[in-house]
Amino acid sequence: MNDYILVINPGSTSTKIAVFDGKRELFRKNLKLSDSQLDLPLFPDQYKIRKNQILDTLKENDILPRELRAVAARGGRLKPLASGVYRVNERMVEDALKGLQGVHASNTAVVIAKDLEMEFGVPGFTVDPISVDEMEDWARITGIRKINRNSLSHALNMKAVAKKTQNILRKRYEDLRLIVAHLGGGSSISAHFNGRMVDLYNSDKEGPFSVERAGALPTHELSRFSEENDDYMDVLTHKGGLYSHFNTRDVQKIVEMAENNDPEATTVLEAYVYNIAKYMFSFLAVFDGVIDAFIITGGVIKSEYIKKRLEKKLGNRFRIICFPGEFEMETLVAGVDDVLNDKIIAKEY
Repeated sequence: MNDYILVINPGSTSTKIAVFDGKRELFRKNLKLSDSQLDLPLFPDQYKIRKNQILDTLKENDILPRELRAVAARGGRLKPLASGVYRVNERMVEDALKGLQGVHASNTAVVIAKDLEMEFGVPGFTVDPISVDEMEDWARITGIRKINRNSLSHALNMKAVAKKTQNILRKRYEDLRLIVAHLGGGSSISAHFNGRMVDLYNSDKEGPFSVERAGALPTHELSRFSEENDDYMDVLTHKGGLYSHFNTRDVQKIVEMAENNDPEATTVLEAYVYNIAKYMFSFLAVFDGVIDAFIITGGVIKSEYIKKRLEKKLGNRFRIICFPGEFEMETLVAGVDDVLNDKIIAKEY
């Protein structure tokens, strides 16, 4: 009997999918969308395109949807949730469709998973969605009574790499004091204490700017910018960061410019690295200055240029552990496999 698990991980420009037989990967694909397709609304247009791409890829690899044992879907901007594995249900789909905490490509994954269940009887699950919320109350408070900070992040990958350090540091995750930075198209930085992300930054709103997101900005200048630009939210979340300076999301191209002594590229990348280090250091306050390690992960850290400069900024006082790339696909399938094999019980949304 096949033990096929389909993994669906939509990003801003493509959908990563994989099929595992248990925990053994059979194949992995990155299904890209054209620029014209990316200009379409997420629902219903992009959702239908992404779903058809997935079904076509399964067919190309001689896998029938009804042969799947389960779907592991990346969770999007859902309601605030505890960390864990969740069964995809109608309420989750409703929140994903309406963008309960904002529009994000990963919202399409749980909707597609529910479709596959209705059409082929395949159960769907999600693991550590973007909306995992473990923040302490004191981390939510701001200088405006009506404005609270909230928890949206790359929880799936940050929790995964934080747990990977258990064997390296020979401590349980629950006993570790960690500051984790995920650096990709968007970025997140989180403080892990007692097995929870007690505070975090997400470059959609706060913290360092990323490849395409603006991060924290001076409030007065941001207010004027929003008044002068009707599309300011799109700029902040998709056309900010390095893209705002160079009109490209290709980090390696910008690095090559800096290596060829382009003064703007050199200065902006210096600012990029400085901001990451600055916000990572800010979380030392969570731990009264005592941590087990800084952890750096995400696709950007595949660049030796950025990796080396960030390690230099963080200095030699603290241990630095790097996990280049992402571990989202493996983490999704591992969580669902544990449910299927009765090692854990899936939570209800």
